[in-house]
Amino acid sequence: MPLQDYPSWELKPRHLHGEELENPVKVIHDFYSYCHLPEIRRKLWELLKTAVTGDYSRALSGKERSDLVYFYEQLEKLIEGTHVIHLQHKEQDSQESL
Repeated sequence: MPLQDYPSWELKPRHLHGEELENPVKVIHDFYSYCHLPEIRRKLWELLKTAVTGDYSRALSGKERSDLVYFYEQLEKLIEGTHVIHLQHKEQDSQESL
């Protein structure tokens, strides 16, 4: 879908606020403080496997399901934080080319 087909509100972070918008690198640091890389890989695999098999409610305990939801929320914020960084770098690159 071309960028112009999205409503303007959809192109902005929805879960970042305050300090996270001013300093999106904080979101990255928070994410990696929550999980180390091997654990991130394991959780991503569990998320995918659970979604694909459809066995979500029977295969995992309540705590495991809660952890996956929290992981998803953190991953969504991480994506938005890196999106802000991307836009900042894109703007900086265009100003440098002038």
